Amino acid sequence: MTTAKINRAIKKYNLEIVHERGSGYSYFSDLTTGDQVGASVQVCYLNQQTLEDWVSDAASARHIHDSSLINC
Repeated sequence: MTTAKINRAIKKYNLEIVHERGSGYSYFSDLTTGDQVGASVQVCYLNQQTLEDWVSDAASARHIHDSSLINC
């Protein structure tokens, strides 16, 4: 699993994965603003999740983030 592969799969959510190598977590960054979207994903290695899991996490992060903006 690579960041490039994950990023291609989640681009439709206007997100990219940022993997903090050695820190044990990754997070989603908005492609437009660069802001973190959603909670961190606690994985040491990207291949600890399937591509489908990464896409599901990205979709959920985007939905929660966008919903919170509407409710402000």
